[in-house]
Amino acid sequence: MTITSVRIYFYPATQARELKLTSRHWGFAPWFSRRLKPIREQLRGPEAKGVDIMNLMLYENPAHAGPRDQWYRRGNTFWFSFACDLRPLEAQPAIENVAKLMQFYAAIADHAPWPQARAVAGALREPLSDIDRITLLPYLQWPRGEMISEAKARRIAKTAA
Repeated sequence: MTITSVRIYFYPATQARELKLTSRHWGFAPWFSRRLKPIREQLRGPEAKGVDIMNLMLYENPAHAGPRDQWYRRGNTFWFSFACDLRPLEAQPAIENVAKLMQFYAAIADHAPWPQARAVAGALREPLSDIDRITLLPYLQWPRGEMISEAKARRIAKTAA
């Protein structure tokens, strides 16, 4: 098996904030899978046998976070739980949050005990290009917007420049 999904979960103090953050950010996971394809061979290996998901769990209530600030494996998933204030994410556009969260996730993945999770760090660390931003935006809406191919995104970016 190989890692095929990299996800971010939000567990704020209020259900309203959870719904808002989840609906605005959940689409990151399917969009990000395109970044995993070029490094597919690095995502395989005996350490990740049976694992196909990496989860970053963000909790406002530290008591709910389980094993905090450490990587662990549970079933088919590598997990990292972190306690933080999620309120600032509400005020920012989801695309900006994703860009910042990717860098944060990369720094955490750099210290994972599995080489496959560390390989994901490089894909997370790569900044969002103009093309990435155009293709990611439809994923950060609910209901989802019309998907945009990379070819179409290049045309859009070219006319915007």
